[in-house]
Amino acid sequence: MFHVEHSGGAAMVRGGGGGDVTPGLVREVLAEAGIPAFPGAAELLALHANEMLRWNRSIRLTAITDPLEVAVKHVADSLLLLRFAPFPGRILDFGSGAGYPGIPLALYLPGARITVLEASAKKCAFLSRARGMLRLSNVDIVQARAEVRKRLPLPPHDHIVTRATAPAGEVVPLLSPYLADGGRFLFMMGPGARGTTPGNLPGTVTRRERFHLPRGMGEREIVEIEPAGKE
Repeated sequence: MFHVEHSGGAAMVRGGGGGDVTPGLVREVLAEAGIPAFPGAAELLALHANEMLRWNRSIRLTAITDPLEVAVKHVADSLLLLRFAPFPGRILDFGSGAGYPGIPLALYLPGARITVLEASAKKCAFLSRARGMLRLSNVDIVQARAEVRKRLPLPPHDHIVTRATAPAGEVVPLLSPYLADGGRFLFMMGPGARGTTPGNLPGTVTRRERFHLPRGMGEREIVEIEPAGKE
């Protein structure tokens, strides 16, 4: 078990909506993953998930649409990052997509400032909607491609997290300019991506942990990397 803060000022959830990811399901999955749920957390996480599924009918936000899989592979998977808490200061979620892991982290870590970086304008529109629904005042949405040569106007971040959007060997040099001195990368990967963190990376693997997802839905590995020159 581990300690987390919770966002006391987050939105209250109103009834309706017709979503299929229920708060009860979210609570069960979080409990199986060993993730504590503050009062109202399951309702807020379910609200985000159901809004994602609603938008997914018009724009492609996720290939995962089964409610149980959403609860496990999006919600619980994102919050496994809390094993690496505390997260002081700023966190950059690279390639946020539908807001995983950035939105759940923002709910659980109200003292942190979360930047969600996403190239797609449509996905950024959804992220803006989710931020408003959940009344998250600690989330900044940036629509841009980190691959562009021009430096993005971003402040230094204490952690940069990503869910296997690209090989670690590509992401580390690309995003190191946005990492504060002493900062760390956190890569969230499935079993097939473990080979993307070889010993010749431009940095040091300072920690790595493997997890079994609830309901037998596979394994995840989180790898923490300190890039060269950021000690």
